[in-house]
Amino acid sequence: MLISRLRFFSSRFPLPASLFPLFLAGCVVDSSNKQTTADTTGAAPVVTVTPVNRGTHGMTERVLWTFSPDRKAVLVVDDPVGVENEPVPNGFFFGDETRGFQTQMDSVWDVAPSPDWTTIGFGRAYQVVSGGGTGTDLLIDVSRRTSIDTATLRAASFASSGMSMTRAIAQPGVIRMPNNPRVQTSVDSSAPRLFPVARGWRIRWTTDGSTLALGNSPARAEDNEGSQTWAALDPLTGQLHGTLPSNASLVETKFTSGPTLDRSLPIDMSKAPPIEIKRGNQTFNIQSERGVITLVETTPSAATKAAPRVVGAGLALAATAGGRYIVALAPRSRPDPNEMAVEPVVYTVTW
Repeated sequence: MLISRLRFFSSRFPLPASLFPLFLAGCVVDSSNKQTTADTTGAAPVVTVTPVNRGTHGMTERVLWTFSPDRKAVLVVDDPVGVENEPVPNGFFFGDETRGFQTQMDSVWDVAPSPDWTTIGFGRAYQVVSGGGTGTDLLIDVSRRTSIDTATLRAASFASSGMSMTRAIAQPGVIRMPNNPRVQTSVDSSAPRLFPVARGWRIRWTTDGSTLALGNSPARAEDNEGSQTWAALDPLTGQLHGTLPSNASLVETKFTSGPTLDRSLPIDMSKAPPIEIKRGNQTFNIQSERGVITLVETTPSAATKAAPRVVGAGLALAATAGGRYIVALAPRSRPDPNEMAVEPVVYTVTW
């Protein structure tokens, strides 16, 4: 009906040609100044949280972390210790914000990044004899899981407690960083690769990154016991050599020591120093106040700064350069009266 009326009026009262531009200007809406939510506010980041250690916990726990030279990748370790300084397997988290890749693993004796930060080497922990000194069923089960015969496991086992007959072994493995984690084949390429070798109480890399050095079993059942001799493992072929080349030098990963968690000592979660990060042309401070971690924009040239964004509960300890991975202490998701009230976690902030 509207169209027919327009035709009627246009036929009886034709508009002068000079008025056509004015008529069209009155009908067309100028959308150049239209604002939407996406134009006026930045999209809120998606935050997920990953516990550093989902495995065994100790009487005390050390929180350690180390960054790649460009501070875009981080390796976080939760190192629990048992009664009388007995060794307890660790848990670790690795995240690389350049590749967008992250992984977490429990039950390792030691872990170290390769010099170029493209591969993670670790020594997987297995208990082969229970505290009573028997438990041959554990030995058979570990043999099945590691593809190492029981005789080799028994010979390579070491005491993992000073108060019982518990014995354990180490098995070396590597995780390779995929160049593009979004590619379907990256799932297979980045899966942990374990080698049928019963050694790896301590893990190191040679300076050229070509060899994984496997430390011998500890002489004493102590968590911080070192290795005196080293075997050489080719992480590409899996070939094992009994000793390192005479000219080989090992990389000692330098970790930053965070707080030590103790069941009997409370942790002050009220406040921590701000951590500065940079995302593109924007700068932010990661602030921890009253048990809450927030992102606060500090870009000097910004006319209007984004509203503070809540990351999660806890206390921020460190972060990668772009703030994708935030190392923190957070209240335990499942409180247990026999464990610490807080645990080390990593918040992943995806923009």
